[in-house]
Amino acid sequence: MLSGEEILSSTRQVIAGLEALRGENHTLLDSLQEALQSRPPAENGSLEQEKSGIIRESLERIELGLGEAQVMMALSAHLGSLEAEKQKLRAQVRRLCQENQWLRDELAGTQRR
Repeated sequence: MLSGEEILSSTRQVIAGLEALRGENHTLLDSLQEALQSRPPAENGSLEQEKSGIIRESLERIELGLGEAQVMMALSAHLGSLEAEKQKLRAQVRRLCQENQWLRDELAGTQRR
């Protein structure tokens, strides 16, 4: 089972890989578009258009993956801050319980006098 830090580290690596892949796909799509535009309309093959469509679909999936990875990172940061807040509140409860006990002891001592 992976720890939270290992998952975050892997997610960062996936984000970097997806960003690189997105850049490569944009480059491929741009070069395909330039090739299609440089030809006369009669010579534009359906193969290039099909490739262009496949690359666009791939880019959409890459963007979806990047979005999901960023949501995971944001969720992890939020959960981390919630955990820190929970620990802080627990420490405050402990201090208040100790103070309450001290006040009870003081009251009991005062009532005995």
